[in-house]
Amino acid sequence: MAAYPLTDQAAYTYEDYKGFPDDFRCEIIDGQVFDMTPAPSMRHQEIVLKLGRILADHLDTQAHHCRVYIAPADVILAERDVVQPDVFIVCDQSKIRKEGLFGVPDVVFEVLSAATAKNDRGRKMKLYRRFGVLEYFLVDPDNELLEKYTFSGGKISFAEIYEGDEIFSIGTVGLELTAKELFA
Repeated sequence: MAAYPLTDQAAYTYEDYKGFPDDFRCEIIDGQVFDMTPAPSMRHQEIVLKLGRILADHLDTQAHHCRVYIAPADVILAERDVVQPDVFIVCDQSKIRKEGLFGVPDVVFEVLSAATAKNDRGRKMKLYRRFGVLEYFLVDPDNELLEKYTFSGGKISFAEIYEGDEIFSIGTVGLELTAKELFA
């Protein structure tokens, strides 16, 4: 995921983002534009869909107040920070507008690829931590494992790796899964 030099502008904003061409998939982190092309792999999309379905079914069955969303969907964290997480959970529905989520999701899942892994583990993790995401998951399709990060007070308070039959929990919505359920 490379920075995309549109102009000599020092920092891009959500207003700039709204004016970008519809076929230009990107995110803005700290005012810097990151190109999100080409589109994700089919394996990536299968995992996003499966995860979204599992979460939606759980939330519906539990009559939970939280909702799950999948990319492409804009998450406007701040004027200079606009991202499109692969899967995210929002418990405060007042943040949801027609254009996207205006505020911080409670839980974020990013499905790693060769093009995005460095950014997902670096810039985006720092961004989500800074804005107060409660739980951050990195799903690694190549190695069939999941990394869970819990943030508290702007710091990582918990980090763990799960694979195979190991059970991980999404505490925000009270759901436990085995890692292999995401890759079957």
